[in-house]
Amino acid sequence: MALDKLAACVKSLKQQRISVSRGMVGEDGFVFEVMGFMLTGSQILKLCEYGQLNAAGISAFSKTVEGDPMARKAVPQRKS
Repeated sequence: MALDKLAACVKSLKQQRISVSRGMVGEDGFVFEVMGFMLTGSQILKLCEYGQLNAAGISAFSKTVEGDPMARKAVPQRKS
């Protein structure tokens, strides 16, 4: 995982005034609380890659994995 890219994504979230916690090291890398949702660094990078690193994109992604026992492994899917 490119830490400089992740740092830029977290900075972007803060510039949008989206609440984001300091990163914590978890089992699968960095974990952040974003808008009350727990997202991995990989999930944040994928949201950024797909142009969905904003409040609407984070909320929509979180709803897609809500209640999914494998949610901690989920990554957003590219919209066609």
